[in-house]
Amino acid sequence: MGVISKVMVEITSTKRTTLYRMLEGCTLETALTQARRESDDDFSVTDLLIEDRPARLVAGTITTRAKWATDLKLLTGQSVSLNNSSPGAALLIQEASDVIWAITWGTGFHFLDTEQIDFGFGSGIVARSALPTEVKSLTKTILDHRARVDRSSMPNGSTIRDLGVDGYGEVVSRIEAKAQIPNLAVGDKVIQLRAADSLNVPLAKSPAKLIEDLKVLEKLSHGAVISGLESLEQLVALKPQDSRVPALDQRLVDALKSGHAHRLGIAWPHERLDAYAPVMSVKVTGFGDRKRRVSELAPDIADVIDWFRAVPREAVLDRLKSVRVELHSEAEPQETSLSASAVPLRRWLAFEVEEGNRRFCLHDGRWYRMDDKYLARIDERVAEILEEPASLVLPPWGTESEEQYNKAAAQAVSGFSLDRKLISTPLHSRGGIEPCDVFVAPGVLVHVKRGRSSADLSHLLAQGLVSTDALARDENARAAWRKRITEESGGQVKDARIEEVVLAIGSERPVTVDTMFTFTKVNLVKQFDALRYLGVQVHVIRIEPPR
Repeated sequence: MGVISKVMVEITSTKRTTLYRMLEGCTLETALTQARRESDDDFSVTDLLIEDRPARLVAGTITTRAKWATDLKLLTGQSVSLNNSSPGAALLIQEASDVIWAITWGTGFHFLDTEQIDFGFGSGIVARSALPTEVKSLTKTILDHRARVDRSSMPNGSTIRDLGVDGYGEVVSRIEAKAQIPNLAVGDKVIQLRAADSLNVPLAKSPAKLIEDLKVLEKLSHGAVISGLESLEQLVALKPQDSRVPALDQRLVDALKSGHAHRLGIAWPHERLDAYAPVMSVKVTGFGDRKRRVSELAPDIADVIDWFRAVPREAVLDRLKSVRVELHSEAEPQETSLSASAVPLRRWLAFEVEEGNRRFCLHDGRWYRMDDKYLARIDERVAEILEEPASLVLPPWGTESEEQYNKAAAQAVSGFSLDRKLISTPLHSRGGIEPCDVFVAPGVLVHVKRGRSSADLSHLLAQGLVSTDALARDENARAAWRKRITEESGGQVKDARIEEVVLAIGSERPVTVDTMFTFTKVNLVKQFDALRYLGVQVHVIRIEPPR
């Protein structure tokens, strides 16, 4: 009986807790949003001590009117007055080493300044404590110019590789796994960890033991990564106070003011957006000129460069923080139609640069150093891909448009131009898909793009994957494809096969490992592996300019 009582005491002395670690240099005041730094009619802000550590408690209730009341009145003519009440609290604790911890309840996470949260803390703890074969779910963001995020789960647990992380240009932003963390109040038993911007972990409920738990986690965060979990940290985040950050920021300014998008692109900050309604419009604010900037789609990098043409160089970095992108659930943005919190423009940018013989990338507003082994692995794979010769050579590409070039190229290689000639399938009924730009019988599909930027090349690779994947897997797509080729060839080709995909890049420079943007190389490796799995040969060639 005594043993049972002891176990019960251990269980009830801890509770699952949502824990944040704030960035170095943060204070009890700056950790909070401006609206939650002082008490008001709805919220109380109290300074206190937790085991002699300075602490601050913010608690209150957010009350809002039901958004659907207006719609209800329009339909029924009846007015209703209903409110939503959302209580929350946030407790900030300052450790002796100047680390600021934040524990939140309810809507308390809204009280924290997201710009001050250490987003790598949670996944870092998982990388140092998880059982490598007991990863249950994860969300990964692909470092690319497109909006792509993948979520995978295996309820019984598996390895990171089994869940689809191959280590090429991926940042794991959410992960759930079983782990063991010795010396926590919960004991040495296997526990469940959930990590994203925060860490959900069983922590002690008493002040003294909670402080001890925080010390254990802080020490663990500086330990070695467990074998098999290295891909969780293939990109090493630089602290804001890192001496390299100012120089890297100036390289970003150089890129924005240069007028072109070399190694610069747009990447959706998915985990920060946390969209809770469909996005119908995008509004960009914070320029200080009162101009209205609303569109159906998120801005592309050409828009961003145009916005900064007239901005003085010394004001660019501040403007990247003040300009915010809002996603709205209605075509006409209103204060009540926000479908996600406004996110600073800086967090929408993807940028890569070399500084001091090291490669760095900007992702989600923060600088990361790319692991040398990771880069070497990608370069080795890309070099192998580029070495394989294609079955054809395309003619030079001068000043003519892509459409004009495709017609000329098709004639030169005895093929057929299919540029902008789509096929429709049940899976691609909205707009259809473009099988290729040029087809050479019996089974060579050529995709052509002028390689001005990383976005252009990534688009070429994506186009090749989407169309070939559909043709290789979908019988309806193959039937539509054969019909299209029969029509275009005047009946000469009746059995169009899918044996080889040629990704043809119009470029003044040779296409090599050194001339390609890392994000593009990552994309190439992924597309290459996907198509080879389907039994399709993949080749990359350069279309030279006229001599």
